[in-house]
Amino acid sequence: MQFTKPLRLYWSNKSLNYSVLILITLAGIAIPAWYLQLNSLIIPLLLGVIAAALAESDDSFTGRLKSITLTLGCFAIATFSVELLFNHPLLFALGLVTSTFGFIMLGAIGPRYASIAFGSLLIAVYTMLGANQSVNLWLQPTMLLIGALWYYVVSMIWYLISPLQPVQQSLANVFLALANYLDSKSELFHPVSDLTPQPLRLKEASLNAATVSALNLCKMTFLTRSKRGYVDSASDRFLAIYFLAQDIHERASSTHYRYQELAEHFRHSDVLFRFKHLMTTQAQACRDIAASIRLGNPYEHSQASTLALDELQASLTHLQQQQRPEWRNLLAQLGYLFNNLSTVERQLSNVNNPDANQLDEGQLDDTEAHTLRTMWERIRSNLNKDSRLYRHAVRLSLALVAGYGIIQGLGLERGYWILLTTLFVCQPNYSATRQKLVARIIGTLAGLLIGVPLLTFFPSQESQLVLIVISGVLFFAFRLNNYGYATGFITVFVLFCFNQLGEGFAVVLPRLADTLMGCGLAVFCVMYVLPDWQAKRLHKVMGESILTNKDYLAQIIGQYRIGKKDSLSYRVARRKAHDADANLTTAISSMLAEPGRYRSATEESYRFLSLNHALLSYISAIGAHRTRIEDQQTHQLVLDSHRVIHRHLDVLATQLNQHRQDCDTSDIDEPYLEKRLSEWRDEDDNSARMVLQQLYLIYRMLPELHSLASKFAVRVEHAPIEDKAKN
Repeated sequence: MQFTKPLRLYWSNKSLNYSVLILITLAGIAIPAWYLQLNSLIIPLLLGVIAAALAESDDSFTGRLKSITLTLGCFAIATFSVELLFNHPLLFALGLVTSTFGFIMLGAIGPRYASIAFGSLLIAVYTMLGANQSVNLWLQPTMLLIGALWYYVVSMIWYLISPLQPVQQSLANVFLALANYLDSKSELFHPVSDLTPQPLRLKEASLNAATVSALNLCKMTFLTRSKRGYVDSASDRFLAIYFLAQDIHERASSTHYRYQELAEHFRHSDVLFRFKHLMTTQAQACRDIAASIRLGNPYEHSQASTLALDELQASLTHLQQQQRPEWRNLLAQLGYLFNNLSTVERQLSNVNNPDANQLDEGQLDDTEAHTLRTMWERIRSNLNKDSRLYRHAVRLSLALVAGYGIIQGLGLERGYWILLTTLFVCQPNYSATRQKLVARIIGTLAGLLIGVPLLTFFPSQESQLVLIVISGVLFFAFRLNNYGYATGFITVFVLFCFNQLGEGFAVVLPRLADTLMGCGLAVFCVMYVLPDWQAKRLHKVMGESILTNKDYLAQIIGQYRIGKKDSLSYRVARRKAHDADANLTTAISSMLAEPGRYRSATEESYRFLSLNHALLSYISAIGAHRTRIEDQQTHQLVLDSHRVIHRHLDVLATQLNQHRQDCDTSDIDEPYLEKRLSEWRDEDDNSARMVLQQLYLIYRMLPELHSLASKFAVRVEHAPIEDKAKN
């Protein structure tokens, strides 16, 4: 048993596990090719493996078979088309534009099709690299397809060994993201009088976006193993844990009061430190859960967080016994927070028994396109200038055909590395393109500086084949985590591959020159062909975040009449609100990476992000404490307040979407509503007081949100004419 534990640990490591798969696949080509002296076939076979690996997406067994069949079909069309049209420049250019546009638009159907489309474009460029040396129409395409098929055969065997491992890994990533998020929330509990929450809020919003991304990726993993949203029995337990993680996330994202006021009043007490300590121990529990899920071991809940909860309760009891009138309302807030965290503690301890919290509807929101008609509708809905996918398809098509024009005009024999670089670097927005560009250039330079001496030190074919396999494995090991390193290793891979044909040193300078030209083309098209500057669309992202928060709140308020119910519609509304908040975080971060003349209302955008995340946190707190309110008078006050807030959020969304500076809310506000919300009765139960308090906090935010929307419209309206033209 002690012997197998390290093996299980290594097997559960996603990067290491995947690297071993790539090692077996590349070695399975390099060794036979060396033994049979098939040097000329090594390159297309290995490139076929790389294209197949980059086009692969997670799926069930039958889903994988369908995806592989579709992928190989698209690969065959792409590679044979290149061979057929290669000596006909005009037809080739026309085919390059139409196929690039068509393949990119396939991404509208879903992520699986986007991966297949990218792989198909990649296999087409790989075919161009060797088309000059191609002896006939079928040899190189066949070798590329055999390489791809070999990878898929090994990958399917790998999947059959451990079919649930992708589920375990994605679910473990959810709990790791939750751990980081809880750590960031704990930083708000500093009992200092000058606490400034906005920087902490911004960090929290960023980590919340990462958590939302992990939850969405995990959901996609489950959907590939489901039938119209119903997951197969093998994944039932993991799905129950996923729903548990969603609930923990809702509670973790809750905010019950203004933290700076709590810090001001309790700076001489240890109670806030104990809140911080409890959240830190719960974050560690999430990491322990992630490790147990990844290894497939039963989770053993540590006593550290249980002890921290008990000590926190004792500290709260001590404060209550002092009976200080000025603390009465504040202690009520701490009580709500304590109840929330005690529920989180109970959920963490129930990970081994997730069925204890069965949902009313254990179904996922199936967003996959299952029919040809649905697929076509998704593509057609994106065939317009407002679609980011359409703009990206146009940019990449023009960039590749411009690269082909440069190759033909300058007569560059190895110039197809320009197209390869453009394909990798040209991303849907400027921020992502810039990151790829910097990493690509630095990685290529580093790869050449390392690869050229290695060519000299390891002249034998056997040693170079070993380095080909190692550099290929390292490319995939670093591809997602560090693109610069990955580019460096794939450059070494290319040098040694071409050296098998006696052209190793000959491709050094062309590789560098082509990389620079490909990067230049990508940046030029992103900046000047249907540019997608974030400042131009930021108001729509803000408006969407407000609308999704409004819908989420409406779902919650309805349950204060009927009682808590984790229905599919409720979970969808909650997910959309968090998705919109994450999109807003990403959009603002991307805007800050763009050239200064294309930014707009930066300070207002930051403040809006902070307030929007606070709004979502206040709503999440109401959702976390959902229960039926029995008192009719209290329930009517909740309904009245929600009606006013609902109308305010509607006006605010319209204000943002239409860039309106004016904001007349005189017919919305009700007299004395704020006073009624801020003064609840002592006899009200805790849940009633809590929801009234949260609605009061939301109501107080609305004037500043309206003001920010007006300022944002003014800043955009009075931006320099030159800037607006460029936008």
